[in-house]
Amino acid sequence: MTPGTPARILLGAASLVGLITAVAVLTGAVQVGSDRPVTAPPTAAAVTAPPVVPPDAGGGTPATVLAVADPVTMDVRLEDGRVLRVRALGVQPPQRCYTDQAEAFARRTLAGRAVVLAGDGRSDRFSRALAWVSLNQGDDYAVLAAEAGVVASYAADAPPDRMPAVRAASDRARTAGRGLWGPPCVGGPATAALSSTPG
Repeated sequence: MTPGTPARILLGAASLVGLITAVAVLTGAVQVGSDRPVTAPPTAAAVTAPPVVPPDAGGGTPATVLAVADPVTMDVRLEDGRVLRVRALGVQPPQRCYTDQAEAFARRTLAGRAVVLAGDGRSDRFSRALAWVSLNQGDDYAVLAAEAGVVASYAADAPPDRMPAVRAASDRARTAGRGLWGPPCVGGPATAALSSTPG
C-alpha cells in the first residue's frame, strides 16, 4: 500500500456517503436532520384511484375542466367531487410542430368549461381515464379540434360510431391547410407521423 492510500480511501468513502445523502434529500427519501423517510403529499391521481369515468349510462357524466395538460389531456372534477385526469378519445396531438398552438386551442376551448364525458370505465397506461369529451352545448371536442387543424383523427380506443365526423373534420382541415396541415408543419416529420396513425 502506498503512502496516502488510506487517506484517499477514506476521502472516497466520505464523498460517496455525501453523494448518497444528497440524492436522498433531493428525491425526498429523507429529510435533512432526520433519518425518517418523507412521505410525498398525495397527488390528484393517487387520491382518486382508480381513475376511471363511470360507464356511460346513456347521458354521459357531467364534469368541469379544471386544467388542460396538453391537447388531449385534462384534469376534471366530477359532480361527486372526484378529480380525474382524462384522455380525450378520437384525436392525437401533434408531436413537435404546432404543439404550442394545439395546447392553446385546448385551453381556450376546455379550461373552466362544463363538459360531458362518455366512457366505459377504462384507463390508459398513464392512468388517464379514457373518455369522449363533449362541451355542454353538445359540440364534440374531437371534432372541434380536428376541424381547427390542431390534432389528427385517431381511432384507437374511440367509439367507432363517432369517428366518421372526426375524420371528416380532419380531412377538411388538411384540405384547407389549417393548423398543423399548413406551413410550416405540412410535409414535416410530425405531420407525416400523424397522417399515418390509425383513424
